[in-house]
This record gives sequence, structure tokens and C-alpha cells, in this order.
Amino acid sequence: MLKIYVDTNVYMDLFEGRKDKFRDLGEFALNVFRKVREGHYCLVISDWVIDEFQKFRDPKEIEKLLEGLKAEHLVRITTTPEDKREARKLSSNNFPDALHMVLAKKGNCYYLVTRNIQDFAEFQSYMKSANIEIAMPEEL
Repeated sequence: MLKIYVDTNVYMDLFEGRKDKFRDLGEFALNVFRKVREGHYCLVISDWVIDEFQKFRDPKEIEKLLEGLKAEHLVRITTTPEDKREARKLSSNNFPDALHMVLAKKGNCYYLVTRNIQDFAEFQSYMKSANIEIAMPEEL
């Protein structure tokens, strides 16, 4: 089963029911988590996602979402000082996304799912060496 790491913005799409001009972004996000629940993917979630999320919403919302997943479809990882050092080496001006990238690698993820693909452009060589693909929710 392929592992996926989902960026905080996708959780925000889901819980805020965000839409762009033509599409329901919340529905795309819901479909990602539906595929995890059905066993198509294993979700890797980090404490960093929770930390970012709680700046805008109650982290209990994510926990409630995760409660519905089978244990074999969920992996939790914790950020270490080494992870933060590696992220700072990757980017001096985009630490949050660099840390997501480091944590996706740490979780042996195949996909990092994000709405903001352009934010990860500077990590192309890192992604290639870690065998991580960047994907939008609707691409899964």
C-alpha cells in the first residue's frame, strides 16, 4: 500500500469546505481521505501538520477524522531536532514546506499531497532522491 503525506492545506480544504472559482476543493480533499479509509493508501501524519492546523482550527477535528481509519492505514510520525535541521538545510526561506518534505521522506511516502505544488518546486532534487511525487488531491 502506498504511503501518502497530506499537507496541512488539504486538511484546511476539507474542514473549511473551501472552493476555488469552479471546483469544490473540500470534496477533492474528502476523496483523498475516503481512499485512505478504503485501503488504497496509508496516511502518514506528523505532529507538524497538527501544529500548523491548530493555528486556524481545533486539532480535535483531525483527530476525529483519524479515528475512522484502521490502524494499518495510519502512521503517526514525530518531528525531531534532526528533522528540523535537515529542513533548514533544504530551505532558508520555506522552512514549513521543507519540514513537510523531510517528514514525508521520513515516513517513506510515495506522494506528498498538496494544493500548493509551486511551494515545493525548490525541492525537486530532494524529492527525486527520496522517490517522492508531489500530487494535488484530485490527482490521486
